[in-house]
Amino acid sequence: MPMFERVNKKTICEQVIDQIKNSITAGDLTPGEKLPSERALADFFSVSRATVREALRALQYMGILEIRMNDGAYLMQDINLLSDQVKTSYLLKQFTLMELLEARKFLEVAIVSLAAERASPEQIRYLEKIYNEEVKHQGDRKKFIKADVTFHMALADACQNSFFRKMIEPVRELLEESNEGQYEKIRQIEITLDYHRRILEAVKNGDPEKASGIMGKHLENIVRTTSEVYRNKLARER
Repeated sequence: MPMFERVNKKTICEQVIDQIKNSITAGDLTPGEKLPSERALADFFSVSRATVREALRALQYMGILEIRMNDGAYLMQDINLLSDQVKTSYLLKQFTLMELLEARKFLEVAIVSLAAERASPEQIRYLEKIYNEEVKHQGDRKKFIKADVTFHMALADACQNSFFRKMIEPVRELLEESNEGQYEKIRQIEITLDYHRRILEAVKNGDPEKASGIMGKHLENIVRTTSEVYRNKLARER
């Protein structure tokens, strides 16, 4: 098998996506506005309608557009272009699951360190409430996973840095499938609960060093477990 290098040149579809995003950033397209038809866009960009359709579907997936049947594509009212950029890259396979998990580790270690320094009493009480929800639903995987995600996003809110919150949100959304996959391993819910209990305790005690250390180990465990689960799945499919 030859060793190939990644091709850096953007596809035509990516270029269409970028131009539409640039129009939004420049204010040429405003929230709620209807885009020109597929045919008009294809003529304007000098590409096929299939390429335009692919770009519009990608933008819909990212939450930038709403495509209404027999009506057309409309710009959404609430747009987070930072989140959309992360989703675009993943959608177009420009980085892997393991790269996302690695990025999550570095982001959440920084987030929990700040949360330990800055969390308000109200935010700590909310984290305690969510942790108790996790304990309550440890026998129901679906409900537990929902509480698990909420716990991590509550830490992002508690760090009181909106940029970190915006960065971690799309990463967590894209890792939703792998987040579910890790709990196929026996006792993984118990292991997660133990990490969350210790993280919560460190945040309550205002200890950023301890909080970040535990979070790092928690996310290393998630990477190992996810890798193991997916390796086993691939082995079964052969």
